[in-house]
Amino acid sequence: MISSEQAEQLSSRKELIEAYLDKYLDDLKYPRSQALVGLMESIRYSLLRGGKRFRPTLSLALAEAFAVNPLRILPWACAVEMIHTYSLIHDDLPCMDNDDLRRGEPTNHKVYGEGQALLAGDALLTEAFALISDKYEQDPRIAVALIRLLTEAAGFRGMVGGQAIDLETQKRQESEVSIQDLNLTHSLKTGALIRVAIEGAAIACGLPTPKVELSRKFGAQLGLAFQIADDILDFNPENPEKGNFATTLGLAETQGWLKEVSQEANQCLTDLGILKNSSALLWFMVEYNQTRTN
Repeated sequence: MISSEQAEQLSSRKELIEAYLDKYLDDLKYPRSQALVGLMESIRYSLLRGGKRFRPTLSLALAEAFAVNPLRILPWACAVEMIHTYSLIHDDLPCMDNDDLRRGEPTNHKVYGEGQALLAGDALLTEAFALISDKYEQDPRIAVALIRLLTEAAGFRGMVGGQAIDLETQKRQESEVSIQDLNLTHSLKTGALIRVAIEGAAIACGLPTPKVELSRKFGAQLGLAFQIADDILDFNPENPEKGNFATTLGLAETQGWLKEVSQEANQCLTDLGILKNSSALLWFMVEYNQTRTN
């Protein structure tokens, strides 16, 4: 169970993130045509409708562990959240997962139509890079590093590639899907954006290269733990889900694996020199994930 202090920290971080996103959209300058105003409504509908803010909160948590002002990290954290939201909008479309609900509310395309939902996702994807280039303009070295990092994590070599592998995997029989297949899928589709939330925060904090590399390793372990925990929660032996770690490995073995990955992530924090903050960061892996929203 989380402590009242942890709950308060989460709430304050979420408020900071949501206020920043809201203001960023408010401040955008664009022609107030009916079409663009309607598109902005669609964007705001998905971006500002709650969720855990898991990825940007991780960015802020890492910055706080190194006593860096959160205002320095917020543009990066919110750019990652824009990418995440775009992916959810597109994942929900009929051509992908064809979902009617997201966070207990109608999905974007159910409210605004498929075309508008597609464009809202496209806009969030591109606006994320505009945000980074604008807010880190005074430090081009960091801006370029962050853009390169997010491009890799969100694109063909990351989230999009993972989604492509997942679509192909769904066409196969469960017996044809190996643990290696699942590892690759989830490391790209889910893990890449979690990893990059932490790695990019380390870069934006100005940490030295060895600590950035450790942050990347920690983020990768955290992303893997997130997916393992999610699969454990979703596991139903009476109706096994294809592409679920627990379905492939068995529940007991998967639970043991989660413990191992958690220990490896904890070691990364020890090596980073922020073990005193490990409970706050590692807690995300299981208990925060159990809130069951994205």
